[in-house]
Amino acid sequence: MKKTEIFALSSLKTEEFSYIANALLNGAAAIIPTDTVYGLVVCGKKGFLRILNEVKKNPPEKPAQILCSVEQAPLLAEPCQGLKSAIRFWPGALTAVLPASCVGKELSGLDTVGLRVPGGTLTAELFKLTNCPLYASSANMHSLPTLEREEDVISVFGGKADIIIKGGFLKAGPSSVIDFTFRPPKILRRGALKEEDLEILLSKS
Repeated sequence: MKKTEIFALSSLKTEEFSYIANALLNGAAAIIPTDTVYGLVVCGKKGFLRILNEVKKNPPEKPAQILCSVEQAPLLAEPCQGLKSAIRFWPGALTAVLPASCVGKELSGLDTVGLRVPGGTLTAELFKLTNCPLYASSANMHSLPTLEREEDVISVFGGKADIIIKGGFLKAGPSSVIDFTFRPPKILRRGALKEEDLEILLSKS
């Protein structure tokens, strides 16, 4: 069983941010609070998706959502109206399935890529320090419900994840997922977005 280091979001220091970013760049798996739910993340580098799937007990080739900054999104997806619509909405609880760029295909292993730009300073700081997007999945073991309480996250992922950052997430629920490769776009999961926001996204794509 590996040692899991636990940090409190409210008291993270500059040197701890740097430590966590360097750990991610070297293959660490971390549980972090996002603006939707707790997420399991690894650095978005070729070959690192395997680490996430091993920790979560997923099938080895299962694809993952990619968290990124607004600036990184156009590097991962082909230019299209769906990307423009998503960028106008981000940061927020929207996962956009888009045609992948060459870089996006390398990360997703598919012709499409599922991108989300989360709100909050934690992920923004990690993007800045690593200069890298993050593979991400909800904090739960494969096929089990998403964990909402920090004590449950620590109980389940202690000894499995390398790092757990506790506290701070907004409990908005899972992100809404829209597949913009369809015409008209297709809602794959209604999630945390309000109905009026979904309608705006669909009408402008």
